[in-house]
Amino acid sequence: MALHGKLGAVYVQTSDAPIVFTDEATTADATLKRFTITNDAKRYWDKNTDVTVKKNDVAITTGFHLEYAGGVVVFDDAQLITDVITVSGNYVTVAQAGSMFNWSLDITLDTQEKTTFASGDWREYDAALLGFSGSAEAYWGDDQFFQALDEEVIIVLYINETGPVAYEGYAIFNSDGITTDVNELIKEDIEFTGDGPIYYRG
Repeated sequence: MALHGKLGAVYVQTSDAPIVFTDEATTADATLKRFTITNDAKRYWDKNTDVTVKKNDVAITTGFHLEYAGGVVVFDDAQLITDVITVSGNYVTVAQAGSMFNWSLDITLDTQEKTTFASGDWREYDAALLGFSGSAEAYWGDDQFFQALDEEVIIVLYINETGPVAYEGYAIFNSDGITTDVNELIKEDIEFTGDGPIYYRG
């Protein structure tokens, strides 16, 4: 699946070490399945630290998964409107390092062959691992993208220019090409590879 968009932003972790947060409140969406940490400053969680989820002050370990980029607890089933969900863990502080445009995003699914003698004349496959990669352009201003090569960053790829709809995730820049033509601004062609899942923000 390939997606395309106009604008994107790049965020990097500041020099500060991850900061502990304890029993932070969350805000539910209309489905009562997605609970986002209420404090926007703490919405990027350290992937190397476990996050503790509590439901009505009792720690729970099943029935949900975590979106570390964005600070979201996603439950398998809707919760009661009276349920109070809190989270504890470590978050990282981030700052915007640059902007991109003309981005392209490819979401891929690896497959593994499972053909046997019973398969007959047709090959058979099982779904394996998901991943994403992409590219974008940027106007050259300094060496920030070059310096970010091989470093984990947070990318936000906006679907349109007027609203918050976007794809968001951790990624690594693995290519930075600089080009210029006469009487044109210097541009950079950037390629990135996902470091974990990418999430849709509607």
